[in-house]
Amino acid sequence: MVSFYKIYLQYFYLIVLAFLFECFFSRINSDCIFNLIENILFALALVVLIFLFKSEKRKKLYIIISYLFFSICVYFETVYYHFFNAYLSSSSIFIALESNTNESKEFVSFYFTSSVVVFTIIWSIFVVFSLQKVNRFKQTLKLKKITAILMFVGIILFLKVSTLIIYNLPYLILKSGVEYYVESKKLDDYKVNNNTNFKNVSRIDNSDDSETYIIIIGESVSKSHMSIYGYHRETTPLLDEINNELLIYKNAISPHTYTIASLSKSFTLGNYEKPEDKFQGTIIQLLNQANFKTYWISNQRPIGVFDSQVTKMGMAANKAYFLNTRHTNEKTNFDEVLLKKLDEVLLDDGNKKVIFLHMIGAHINYKNRYPENFNYFQNGFDTRFDDKQIYEVINSYDNAVRYSDYIIREVIESAKKLNQRSCVLYFSDHGEEVYDEIDFSGHSADQVITKNIYEIPLLLWVSEKYNENKSIPNNFNLKYLTDDLFHSIADLVDVTSEEVDSSRSIFNEHFKERKRIIRDTIDYDNLYK
Repeated sequence: MVSFYKIYLQYFYLIVLAFLFECFFSRINSDCIFNLIENILFALALVVLIFLFKSEKRKKLYIIISYLFFSICVYFETVYYHFFNAYLSSSSIFIALESNTNESKEFVSFYFTSSVVVFTIIWSIFVVFSLQKVNRFKQTLKLKKITAILMFVGIILFLKVSTLIIYNLPYLILKSGVEYYVESKKLDDYKVNNNTNFKNVSRIDNSDDSETYIIIIGESVSKSHMSIYGYHRETTPLLDEINNELLIYKNAISPHTYTIASLSKSFTLGNYEKPEDKFQGTIIQLLNQANFKTYWISNQRPIGVFDSQVTKMGMAANKAYFLNTRHTNEKTNFDEVLLKKLDEVLLDDGNKKVIFLHMIGAHINYKNRYPENFNYFQNGFDTRFDDKQIYEVINSYDNAVRYSDYIIREVIESAKKLNQRSCVLYFSDHGEEVYDEIDFSGHSADQVITKNIYEIPLLLWVSEKYNENKSIPNNFNLKYLTDDLFHSIADLVDVTSEEVDSSRSIFNEHFKERKRIIRDTIDYDNLYK
């Protein structure tokens, strides 16, 4: 009997070690206590399964495997909590499944601190030492297999009924993996089906004049770091120069804090009222049905563990180009590669085009997102966090935003040269917190942190020929959620169908403000009154 408790104690010591790390280096809240209880019970459920094995050799093998498995789970939970002050969720696992190796390396290098390095070393030593100990234990307690199974099932059922199961990493990985696979299979049709079954698709203007519409998708850009929105540094000098030519929307937010969830609503009929409608077709398929020639040009890698869900939407375009296909050990392309491909596409056949440009923008790690000649901000300045490393992070983020300013302006200048009915729309998939309100940089999928992660830029440039036929109403100060972007883009290019709702288009005189729900359930405007 003594050996059973000695084995369990090795699991328990791991839990205590992880909890102490959280106490010293993170903020303790109710989630920490719930996760502590879940880990204690889950460890017991794993240990009790040793009674399913008769031979001593198999028992020891199981103990070694289960202990390593448990130690890895608790380690990742603890380190992730240290990074984001939140435990892993389905959303964060979705992001992991969409990430390629290079993105993962950049993420780790950006967040890995000296405290995590020390914790990792101590943790590794402790695990190796404990494995040697448990390998010497001999189990003397007798317990029937059926009793062990009932105990295991009972613990798991309790975790499920009490909802503590949401803190269990193996459960989350299994659940999220299945959900991700199911969603990915549903989106597979977008890769091979350029059109879908939108009803009564038509265009208000059916003239033969040439038209070009360009949609620029930014990455991780918060409007709070753009001088065109009042930021104290000149991060958008080129857009500031043509301020009077731009329509600047001041109250746009993203429904989510990560790309998959955000763009799968922005470019489909899905929204918080009807999330399943994201499988009913994309804006690209609607434009194809309206006889536009569509292009998807991306500087984001197309492949994660599976094809990226955003990639699948983009592949519905008549022509899709993925420019960032280098080996993960190579340096990521800068966004100027989009400009070269855009110039080629503008010379392509077809007099009615819609071009989507997917930037890598200000994605972590910020310092890798701009060439050396855009290393403009290098000095410290007054912030609430007086730290040299923080200055460096803010400087690199602002340089990445300034580089995006250059890309956007170049796209606008290319559109101007066409001298046709055209427009350029720029928005970001979500924002970013960069030590503005809290001691944190990045965007978390697992908790609401600050409004900077939701408040995004939404800018529109239109040509003189576009203005001849259509005027955009003054909705610049109205509240807008980008899960309605499907309707806004359709309205911008004069495409109608039974599914397009003009009251959801920020570019329409009939636009109506609606409740802005973020992360599917939270009222943004109540949260940040």
